[in-house]
Amino acid sequence: MAAGQLIGTIPEFIVNCDDWNVYYERLEQFFEVNEIPAEKRSAFLISCIGSQAYKSLRDLCHPSLPKDRPFEELCELLRKQYSPQVAIFRERTHFYNATQTVGENVTQWYGRLKKLSVDCKFGSNLEAILLDKFITGLRPGQVLDRLCEENETLKLEQALDIAVNKECAVRETAYQLPVACGGPVAPFVAGGRCVCGGVAPSEDGSYCGDQGKAARGGGGRNRNRRRNRRNANEDGNHSQAGD
Repeated sequence: MAAGQLIGTIPEFIVNCDDWNVYYERLEQFFEVNEIPAEKRSAFLISCIGSQAYKSLRDLCHPSLPKDRPFEELCELLRKQYSPQVAIFRERTHFYNATQTVGENVTQWYGRLKKLSVDCKFGSNLEAILLDKFITGLRPGQVLDRLCEENETLKLEQALDIAVNKECAVRETAYQLPVACGGPVAPFVAGGRCVCGGVAPSEDGSYCGDQGKAARGGGGRNRNRRRNRRNANEDGNHSQAGD
């Protein structure tokens, strides 16, 4: 295929920034879609990786030159030089310690888990481990309660579908204020957090938590303080009348 007809582009490889494994995957797809013949791939690699990466590659190939080495051998040298070293159990620690955060919906939580699992090397156990962590890491609320109704035959995709549907149903009803709030519609802000003092449910079916409790508790304390001040004023008036 002529140069002017190439589909897509391959940028320079940025040393100390890019991941070689990701760069190599893009390079492979570029060769495939543009039907680059095997005998020209070394030359293409040398011409596109950039001066800094080429200098390192030249040093690694010494005493021969990169142009005299086969493409796969050049890629292996670059992989050893620029692929990040991964501490498997450190990555697994991050994975197992993760929990769904406030304001994070179930699809975002699932996506974050998938990203955390990339370097964990779970192998064939990946789906089962993702399923367990996806459910057990959810915030307490109606979505978690719904998934806990399922049995051990549940699959990961099914769990995600159930969670998304339940979250949507909860979000639809979450805008209806409880009677205690004194109105039919709760004033919500972004992320499902309400401004009604913490007594309206968030999008996962739970309540605003400590903030709401504080608001409700604060209201009671304010009423008590006002009552105490009123009683003190009355006692003072009685004392003055007695004098």
